[in-house]
Amino acid sequence: MTQNQGLEWDIAVDYAEWETALPNFHEIIEQSIELIKSEVTEGGRLEQFMLIEVGVVLCDDNLIHELNRDYRNKDKATNVLSFNGLDEDEISTLLKEGEPSAQHPYSLGEIYIAYETVKREADEAGIQLKAHFTHMVIHGLLHLLGYDHIKDNEAEIMEAIEVKLLKKLGIDDPYTT
Repeated sequence: MTQNQGLEWDIAVDYAEWETALPNFHEIIEQSIELIKSEVTEGGRLEQFMLIEVGVVLCDDNLIHELNRDYRNKDKATNVLSFNGLDEDEISTLLKEGEPSAQHPYSLGEIYIAYETVKREADEAGIQLKAHFTHMVIHGLLHLLGYDHIKDNEAEIMEAIEVKLLKKLGIDDPYTT
């Protein structure tokens, strides 16, 4: 799906249960991207690009387990994985410092979201699947913009942004539920 101002995203459904359980996933992803663009500095800078692409793959636990094992050495399924298309220097130069982008296409990266894990976590937390899915989309996008949660200080920053964005969508703080 092409959007204005250089940002293009592609959604691939690799696990059909997503379409049944959350038929409006396209709108949720679009809303999350627009919120990131309007509320996060690095997200706003995406509009400087001639073309920058982001892919979202709605998959199952089997695929995300393989990816987690092969790329992160963690032999288990997880809820969301992000694979950056920009390296740290490009994120710093193009998104954090705001230098104008070169006039060629870029890949921001890909986000994989696993249905069974996200559904189970939502059920365990007593929240709607839509709310947890929205959180995973925002979380994945923030990773692509260079945010992380490995160190405590980084986690505090990333989680604060997530909570702020989710609140704008009427979704409760996922870290207090």
